[in-house]
Amino acid sequence: MSATLLAWLGIAGVLAIRSFARPSYAVALYMLTFFAHPQFWWWGDPIEGYRWNFFSALLLIATLVLTSAGSAMKREKPLNSSAVVVLAVMAANCVLVHLLLAVNADSSFGWLIIRLKFILLFFLLQYAIKDEKDYRIVSLAIALGMGYIGYEATINERGSFSGGRLEGVGAAGIQSSNQLASLLITGLPLATAVLFTTAPRWLKGVTLVAAGFTFNVVLMCNSRGAFLGVILAGVTFIALASGPARKRSMKLAAVAAIGAFMLLGDARILDRFASTFTGASERDNSAQSRIVFWTAASRMIADYPLGSGGNSFSEGRGWQYMSQVAVEGNTRAVHNGFLTEMTSWGVQGFAILLVLFYRIGRTILRGRRLALDAGNTNAMMVFGCLAASMVAWLVSSFFGDYLDEEWGFWTAAMVYAYLRVHVEAPASEQSAPPATFTPRPALPPVARRVSA
Repeated sequence: MSATLLAWLGIAGVLAIRSFARPSYAVALYMLTFFAHPQFWWWGDPIEGYRWNFFSALLLIATLVLTSAGSAMKREKPLNSSAVVVLAVMAANCVLVHLLLAVNADSSFGWLIIRLKFILLFFLLQYAIKDEKDYRIVSLAIALGMGYIGYEATINERGSFSGGRLEGVGAAGIQSSNQLASLLITGLPLATAVLFTTAPRWLKGVTLVAAGFTFNVVLMCNSRGAFLGVILAGVTFIALASGPARKRSMKLAAVAAIGAFMLLGDARILDRFASTFTGASERDNSAQSRIVFWTAASRMIADYPLGSGGNSFSEGRGWQYMSQVAVEGNTRAVHNGFLTEMTSWGVQGFAILLVLFYRIGRTILRGRRLALDAGNTNAMMVFGCLAASMVAWLVSSFFGDYLDEEWGFWTAAMVYAYLRVHVEAPASEQSAPPATFTPRPALPPVARRVSA
């Protein structure tokens, strides 16, 4: 075995043991098996046949069951959030569409299971994050996981370039550079949020280094959707800051802009991004093909508005509509998460998803307002980072089928968890009256004379 594999097994073992005392370490183990899954790296051949990501999820469930047996978790009720009902309705809609309307039951069942797994993961993250230390552990696990991918691609030059884009590097379930870019731009603000928590300075320094490696990989992926997502996420981060937080957010944005400028060494990156805004005559084949797919998907939605089951465009009815708008009936992915949601789970499924986005947005704004009222600048910065992650995920999903990816559910869970453990819980503790000794009431004068 290589030294890297032994180190990976050692870290996994330590996290597994510590998770029985604090389940957030099981989440960290899950992130380790996601970002550094042995199957996707040169050092993992001896153990690549094992389902490490699945085993880590089982361990997370087991440790949560063991630790929630006490009364503390029952009092916290971490699942009492506005997203629970929405996610339950979402799950029910997906099940009904699959059972009643799926055009390809085998393909639809696989995508249904994936959606239900990610909804369950949202709940597991909520239960695992019980205090701010848990939140910091999960955030750092994401930051270091992305940093590892950045280290391998930047320092060890893993992967290869095809058409000026990094390919062959990813994580569990990542199959393309666009998908990897969506993951990284969504996770970057989550990682950056560690800088505004109570983490030691050396951990914050490690996080900054990991973020630098991560952003370099985003540039190497050369994804237009990711570039636009980064820009709009930065605007959102600055817009949500007020007072001292505004100054700090502007400084951080300036540092990020300088870093991006220094890392931009390939002119094809800017040329590719600029092609997004050109006319049809100048638009490259990749951008033009998306319009063809979107047109075909829109026609399918018009004919089957209630959905046709999971992945029903690629492995169902898509070829019929592609033949109407293109020379050949190519039935690849729609390259638009919103249209994919509607072709798969119907316009009602898309409406449910919009309600979920609305509730998450309301939660972020509520947390920001509470932090502003309390004068908590760091909490305001964290909520700005969480909002930036959501924006990055949604923008990248407009150019790819990423609304059904798990990193969006991570972000949603982190929003509710941070509000609960850092804003609501401290506020309730401060508002609770202090415990005092209640003296025995004095006897009335007559009673005192009798007793004397």
